[in-house]
Amino acid sequence: MDKVLEIQFSGWTATPRYPFVLSGNALCMPVPPYSTILGIIGCCLGRFVSPNEVKVGFRYLYDTVSLDIETRRRLQYDGKKIKNHDKGSDAYVREFHTNPYLTVWIDRLDWKDFFESPVGTPALGRSQDLLQIKKISIKEVVPISEGYVKGCMVPFDANQMIPGQLVQLADSYIEGEKPGSGRVPVNPMMFVAIHGEGKEVQVRNSNLYRILDEPSVDFYMHTFTT
Repeated sequence: MDKVLEIQFSGWTATPRYPFVLSGNALCMPVPPYSTILGIIGCCLGRFVSPNEVKVGFRYLYDTVSLDIETRRRLQYDGKKIKNHDKGSDAYVREFHTNPYLTVWIDRLDWKDFFESPVGTPALGRSQDLLQIKKISIKEVVPISEGYVKGCMVPFDANQMIPGQLVQLADSYIEGEKPGSGRVPVNPMMFVAIHGEGKEVQVRNSNLYRILDEPSVDFYMHTFTT
């Protein structure tokens, strides 16, 4: 691979929340997972994007973590149907990121037209966390064995001391075979979420690339397991 498609997104807010945190306050991860990036790509294409169709790299930056209070509608199942909870609604605190900036690199140069005229409106988190496509370009890259990255996720490697937050996430999701069966997680694994603020972090990996720009940018290109 010697070229990638680079798509730059920006927004006012973003909510890459922790999965499986369903009670109490809603918390944000420092970067979105790869399944969310696949969803953003699929929104622009107007269809479900299978994990085996594309390789993905990204860098995610934002200004601050802020707090909001939202009303939550609670539901309950009475054995026959779902209805409003007897105790009514409640309010809870949500974290969100301000002024997010997301750069995505993919190996599908043939998808350039979809980002120039996206089918759907991409969002990062909730439906109100809208993203604007700022710039689309094709970049020349070279593979490297060691580089400096930030604002991304890399697979956990016990032989490296990579500063970041350790998270266990599904590599991706696929649609269930039966209608209404929901999504099926694929290859849950450990990642290191590397924060976007501060200096880049030194990483060794066989899927690292460097963009031949001034200044150059290193990134990890993720290959999904299916």
